[in-house]
Amino acid sequence: MYKKLLGFSLLFVILFGMQSVEAASPSYKTVQSTPLKASTQKGTKTLMTVKTNTKVTLLSKTNSWAHVQIGKTKGYLSMRSVMPLETPIASYDMNEVMSYKGTDIVSISGISYKIDPALKPFFQKNGTALKSMLVVPKTKDRTLIGWKQLSFFPLGQPASSLVIDKAAASRIDSLYIPWNPMSPNFTLTTAGPLRQVVANAHAHDPAIDGEVQKLTLNGQIEQLHTAGEVQIAGKGTIERWDISKDTEYSYEIPVRYTGEVGFLNIRNTDVVVRGTSTLKVRTVAAPTKTHVLGGKNGVIGSIKPSKTIRGKKMGKAELAIDKMFSNVNEASVTATLDTLNIPYTTAHVGDYVTALRQNEAAGPSKRLVNSATDLKDIVRLVDAVMTTKQTTPAYVHTSDSQLKVQTFHDHVDNASYYNQYTRAVTGMVADGTLQSIRFKRPLIEKKEWYISQEKDQTFVYDVPVGSNRLVTIDGNTTRSLVMETKAVARPNYSESRIELVSINDKPLAAYQQEPPAFEAKVIESGYRTYVAIRSSDKEWLRNTHFFSVDVNANYRDGGPVSMDKINLGGWKSSETVIFEMYGAKRLNNLTIRSFGYKDAVYK
Repeated sequence: MYKKLLGFSLLFVILFGMQSVEAASPSYKTVQSTPLKASTQKGTKTLMTVKTNTKVTLLSKTNSWAHVQIGKTKGYLSMRSVMPLETPIASYDMNEVMSYKGTDIVSISGISYKIDPALKPFFQKNGTALKSMLVVPKTKDRTLIGWKQLSFFPLGQPASSLVIDKAAASRIDSLYIPWNPMSPNFTLTTAGPLRQVVANAHAHDPAIDGEVQKLTLNGQIEQLHTAGEVQIAGKGTIERWDISKDTEYSYEIPVRYTGEVGFLNIRNTDVVVRGTSTLKVRTVAAPTKTHVLGGKNGVIGSIKPSKTIRGKKMGKAELAIDKMFSNVNEASVTATLDTLNIPYTTAHVGDYVTALRQNEAAGPSKRLVNSATDLKDIVRLVDAVMTTKQTTPAYVHTSDSQLKVQTFHDHVDNASYYNQYTRAVTGMVADGTLQSIRFKRPLIEKKEWYISQEKDQTFVYDVPVGSNRLVTIDGNTTRSLVMETKAVARPNYSESRIELVSINDKPLAAYQQEPPAFEAKVIESGYRTYVAIRSSDKEWLRNTHFFSVDVNANYRDGGPVSMDKINLGGWKSSETVIFEMYGAKRLNNLTIRSFGYKDAVYK
């Protein structure tokens, strides 16, 4: 409800620029030591032996041969022995709005430019799609001659396709296709080599309700950059495809593409690419040397590359794990652990099954498990969750009909607070049985339940009856708390209600102390507005975690503690906590939430 920057993120993504690709021939490098031939004829002489990682300039190519130049020497290399170098994505200081109304003139930031004759067919063919665009233009004497970056900007009707002729393709350094919920399916057809295509539609958060961007790419793409969920289809050639490492959630890329990918470079540790028999891959690089390529959880599954730079083919251990995943039960898990000589606790085999099944269905929180090391780590972590007995402090807050419980609390920056996909563990154990577990979750795990409070009783929903231990593991640090519940019969109802008896042996009332008085003021710092609060009660101040305030009669602003460094106007930082305000300028109905206390309302 209070998560910020969602609207801003779309603008940021749209304004994110691309690296200019000069019109020179694309650069490649060799992936192995290989002979440079004088021609493609059988038995032709070898001009030289080219070492691995030698940079070459591509002059032309066929499916089998690359005509290249090394220094002053020209010759032919096998296409399997070369791969294209990356043209990085970079930002521009400023993008401009380009408007087109069907004439020979375009408006760029309110200034009219003639359209170069070579680009007129492109505009005439795609008039509706090019109506409003974000661009970094190339101009000469008030004539538009091309683009360093061409990006769709849905000011008007969203476009679902773009057809690029050969002349226009040579004038576009980088084409960016952003996410448009009004038109999630986009078809790009190019008659000439297109230097760079970027699709970062779901770079930071998974698609909502399965509305994944679907790209159909027809023709030759020299470089494709993707970040986050996307579906790829079409027919042609993608010389190089880079999958960004920056997306934190786990995801799968279905590829229904007929053609060849020259170099598939997978940088994300928790992404898998799934292709059909019509997809050919010359060279592949997994995120690390230890990433398994094939199998159900392999990074490329059934895709068979001609050359592997990074990544591990399936061995006996990986084949055994892959077979286990075809039917995860106690027998298959036990057999696999025995076969791989992985130590385990017999009494926890059922819990391993629960963990593996839940992880497979975890979607964006899934951790890839495809090697003996991965499986051994799952066993270790489940055992750690199941054997944890020592309790650590519980951070508890109740507000309205919601109970929030954490094993850890600290004031962190905004990015850390909202980070949803960190390699860390949260498990819930009910009376000695693993109920739930995930191996990739928010950096600060916030468990929330609906409650109803009636007189001296608190009833909770979706919590098992009995002793429930919540365990979190962050690196080498294990924390846990215990929630005790009991069933309470309801007259005239067949089902009982679940009463929350205690958290760490304390009744809920112990976590609902009266808050202290506090001071507050609004601070303007640059382009940002903050509310600063201070109090002599250091415990209450340290446990603050959220604020809310009225923006108007219909909307409340709110958010977590800010770690920004600002001028506090004479207040001591040791006695002050700040929150960033996005819509409010006044302290109307300012409310502060602090673990262990009732909500504090500023008066």
